Amino acid sequence: MKKFLFFITLNLIGIFSIAQINQSIFLIARNTGEKQLANNDTIRVFGFATSLNAQPNVPGPTLIMNEGDSIEIDVWNVSQGAPHTIHLHGLDVNQQNDGVPHLSFDIPHMDHGFYYFKAPHAGTYLYHCHVASTIHVQAGMYGLIIVRPPNGSYTTYTGGDSFDNELPLFMSEIDTTWHRDSVLLHDHDTSLSIHLVDIPDYDPQHFLVNGFSDQQIVQNQIALNTNVGKVSYVRLANIGYFGTRIIFPSALNAKIVTSDGRPLPNPEINDTVYVYPGERYGVLVEPSTPLMDSITIEYINMNNSVVKGVQKVAVDVGPLGIPDFKNAELSLSIFPNPFQSETTVQLTVNVSSKIKVNVKDLNGKIIGVLANKLFEPGNYQLKFEDNSLAKGVYLIEVLKDNKQLVSKKIIKL
Repeated sequence: MKKFLFFITLNLIGIFSIAQINQSIFLIARNTGEKQLANNDTIRVFGFATSLNAQPNVPGPTLIMNEGDSIEIDVWNVSQGAPHTIHLHGLDVNQQNDGVPHLSFDIPHMDHGFYYFKAPHAGTYLYHCHVASTIHVQAGMYGLIIVRPPNGSYTTYTGGDSFDNELPLFMSEIDTTWHRDSVLLHDHDTSLSIHLVDIPDYDPQHFLVNGFSDQQIVQNQIALNTNVGKVSYVRLANIGYFGTRIIFPSALNAKIVTSDGRPLPNPEINDTVYVYPGERYGVLVEPSTPLMDSITIEYINMNNSVVKGVQKVAVDVGPLGIPDFKNAELSLSIFPNPFQSETTVQLTVNVSSKIKVNVKDLNGKIIGVLANKLFEPGNYQLKFEDNSLAKGVYLIEVLKDNKQLVSKKIIKL
């Protein structure tokens, strides 16, 4: 009788816990995805999707929850071959729900696996498959987890700093030789010996931010867009096999406030942050001046400390307020933007003015002058064409009496 009552009690606890779930998350594990790289090559990937007709993106969906919420993650494995899991990297969960297959469970083909946990401290975390994880993480089975304070506020943590907007920068790499079927496709191996001999040396050719590289970063609008006096929270995470060095423009006044989901006892003002595999940092930025610049991300081979790749994330900081004369004197639009070979600057001038129109790079160097003359009220189209211009972010600025009236960024693909 005692055993029977004990069994009933455990099941009632389980039913009660499930009944209190605040958020249920559904993920489909797939090994039939494709990813287009910045050089237009397509490679095979594994990943997580939210429906059967959706391609698994790399990285997978960002999971957002509030501290204290009871979470259920339902993972349906439709992959052939090896099973999959969800390892909740950095979250304080019990062993049964931690996603390490030999210590909890794995999810075979066409089965569902359920993970239950209470969202821990507000912070930035990761999830990834922990079956043959060296291969499956490189294949694309990973994603970001954001835990907000209990009230869901834009605050670094309970009692921490508030912010106006946030930007996740999630770093990884791709070695295309690891995406061949001979490496990716395998049966389940309980001996832990899988791929220990036959995987190639790791030599990535593509360096990713939020799953994109080079011109894809611009095309997918991964950028810090803010204004003077506004506070932004940059969430840094690295799931690659290289270390990363993130360099912020000094005018952003970067302050490192969290590490691996916990507040730092002494926040550090520093424009350079090193983020090694599996690490996460939270950085507050509050620009003090208008700025067109970029955040530099360097990817470092930890065996020899050589920088193997560099990516740039555009920074566009507008003024604290928009002066009335911007609307009163003229307006500016650019199309197409982004552009490949040429773009057109549309000026609508409301007041007769001597105006100069410059094209500048992010270092402030003038690389072209589109006009420098008296404009009467009316609409004007100025063509800009430069096939020798490198891909990147540039600035169109309109000056009157050497004073900037308006500026907009243009993006060369």
